[in-house]
Amino acid sequence: MRQFDWTSLFAKPYKVYTQLGFWFIVFLLFIFLKEYPNRMTGVTLICLVLQETLELAIPSYTQNLLVLPFFLRRKWLLGIMLYLLQVLALIYGLPYLLNGVGLLFPIQDRVDWRNEHVMFSVVSFTVIATIFKLGLDRLILDKQQKEDQLRHLKAQLNPHFLFNTLNNLYGLSVAESKKLPGLMLKLSELLRYSLYDTNQNYVAVQKELDYISNYVELERIRLSDKTDIQLSISGDYKDQYIAPLLLIIFVENSFKHFSATRGQPAFVHIQMSFQNGHLQLQVINSVDPDYVPAKKRSEGGLGLNNVKQRLDLIYPRQYTLNTTRESNFFKVDLTIDLS
Repeated sequence: MRQFDWTSLFAKPYKVYTQLGFWFIVFLLFIFLKEYPNRMTGVTLICLVLQETLELAIPSYTQNLLVLPFFLRRKWLLGIMLYLLQVLALIYGLPYLLNGVGLLFPIQDRVDWRNEHVMFSVVSFTVIATIFKLGLDRLILDKQQKEDQLRHLKAQLNPHFLFNTLNNLYGLSVAESKKLPGLMLKLSELLRYSLYDTNQNYVAVQKELDYISNYVELERIRLSDKTDIQLSISGDYKDQYIAPLLLIIFVENSFKHFSATRGQPAFVHIQMSFQNGHLQLQVINSVDPDYVPAKKRSEGGLGLNNVKQRLDLIYPRQYTLNTTRESNFFKVDLTIDLS
């Protein structure tokens, strides 16, 4: 299921509606948990509950809109002075404001707020509003930083994929130029997806599987009958969403690093299954036990490091990743909770 971006509720144009909804809920809670039906009913009830709601809302907004910005700009002395001035102004002025609201209602038994103790509400809700505001801003900032990091990782991923694919094209153009048209068509489909469909945080699983299938077909064309290539997809993934370009790294690495002992068949086997909102991916490729790849500090590991960072950012504590290296094969097992 596509994950809902809750931070959008606190940004324009939904910000005002979210706050109105919050205070409406507070209004209803005052009615059903405090005043009705034991104390008041009718217009008198509405008048009192509106005043009680404003008793909480006004200190919250004066604190966050007028005073808190000075603390955020590290103007501590001015902020403290404004806070004390605000508290005094609300303690002595808020009862008259609430009484003025009461005059808007055609009732006789109005509450005289000059006889009520508003000091506790003023002090407590200026503090509570500050804590809530700072915590919410911190969560939104962390989410924005996470999205910026993901965009950076995607920007790394696309050139990395294109570089590897162009290398494959060059090798094929030298060996078997007749296969180039089909290969170029598959490449265009891959690039169209990576450039236009991956700008969003999540895509339909079907699109990601189509992308992987096209990539595997591209490798079939390039490798012909030299390698046993198998792709198996099972299970129900309808209405499932996944972060784009996440699984291709494991598939791409299997084709990039597979090898086999002379006289033995080379293979790349890819299995994906979906069950109860979980994705299970297994990628196995053959390995020549006598082959020792040259290590290049400047090139190796970009794709795998990239995907691990993205998994930690997008699916924290929602995935398991294991790799197994045996004498004649390398295996990756990945499970992701997509629900």
